[in-house]
Amino acid sequence: MDLLKFEAGVKDNCPIYAFLGLRVLEAKDGIFKASIPNTKESGNHIGIMHAGALFALGEFLGGLITAYYLDDPRKFQPVVRDLKIDFKAPAMTDIIATAEFTDQQALDMNTSLATSGRYDFQQKAVLTDSNGTVVAQTLGSYALRNFMG
Repeated sequence: MDLLKFEAGVKDNCPIYAFLGLRVLEAKDGIFKASIPNTKESGNHIGIMHAGALFALGEFLGGLITAYYLDDPRKFQPVVRDLKIDFKAPAMTDIIATAEFTDQQALDMNTSLATSGRYDFQQKAVLTDSNGTVVAQTLGSYALRNFMG
């Protein structure tokens, strides 16, 4: 996967990610990472990253994972059904979100899509600051369907 091309497409299709300065850092060997800088655009009134930016960063990884592993990414699209976020510490620096998704999970996903046209999954993400401190954890519920018809 060409991460720069994917990132550009995401920002074009969902301009909120461009506004927040999202960067795709890694998508390989079951590890997925993206970041958002702590800027005026992503911050709040006291210099901490806004909760909405942290939410968007944690949620984004479900889309990155499915785009990476989908056999037919033009046919099936992910949507978030639910996202829970647990704030652990103030996000004072740039933030990196990390998630894992195994080859077996990818096989199960594509098998389910081929047989039923549906796949639902939950995805955890850990958000850390530049010092490695966990600032938040997310748990997202995603649905993969043929939303394009």
